[in-house]
Amino acid sequence: MAVPQLSVRQRHIMALIEADGAQQIEDLAQRFGLTTQTIRRDINVLCDLGQARRFHGGVDLPVMSRNISVNARSQLNSSAKRRIALYIASQITDGSTVFLGIGSTVQFVAAALRERSGLTVVTNNIDVARTLGEAPDVELHLTGGIWRANDQDVVGPDAVKFFGKFYASFAVIGAGGLSAEHGVLDFSYGEAQIANAIIENSRVRFLAADFSKWGRDASIRVAPFDQFTHLVTDRRPDDEATQAALKQSGVKVVVCDEAGA
Repeated sequence: MAVPQLSVRQRHIMALIEADGAQQIEDLAQRFGLTTQTIRRDINVLCDLGQARRFHGGVDLPVMSRNISVNARSQLNSSAKRRIALYIASQITDGSTVFLGIGSTVQFVAAALRERSGLTVVTNNIDVARTLGEAPDVELHLTGGIWRANDQDVVGPDAVKFFGKFYASFAVIGAGGLSAEHGVLDFSYGEAQIANAIIENSRVRFLAADFSKWGRDASIRVAPFDQFTHLVTDRRPDDEATQAALKQSGVKVVVCDEAGA
């Protein structure tokens, strides 16, 4: 049987998902000047071919058993990640000790901190270390540990212990997935250990996660939302269950949309 060919519009939808992350059906309908029913038919084709997956109200890339490379992740939803990073950087005061953990959004935060004064930064993220390694007034501490080429970071007991030698005023943590029921999720136990070490040894804890992280099938539990002081994102979830879970947790939700945080 011949493989069905995608239409120009279906290829355009896939390009949007790959470049900017999860897409909402209503937004796609408005972009193409079509009804939501027409867009849903396009999405059905993409999902039947295994090129996309549905979630409530939208479409995203297929669920993966492991995370894609950090270089690929940094290209997904990059504009939203940049807005999130700029907000978080604006809240970090000069002279502070800062933990920067794993994740592509955390890389954007590092870039936004390059010109800051008197920061002490502790990280296991090699791309963060590269970004801040030549910053004129940043004291950089890089953990030891087990090298992961796909993620450009180090994990393991040595990295966990190293974070425990400091107490940070601010911490920034990414996420593989977000769940109303389970909180923050990730793709490996090593990542979860690092995140928990950061949480345990810091005061103001920023969870940096764009909207596409909701519903992703990362299988390792990291922490409930109440372990974070702030969730900084680009879009607030619209379903009542998720809104109720966030409200009950007490985490402050900051939305950095295109109109500004």
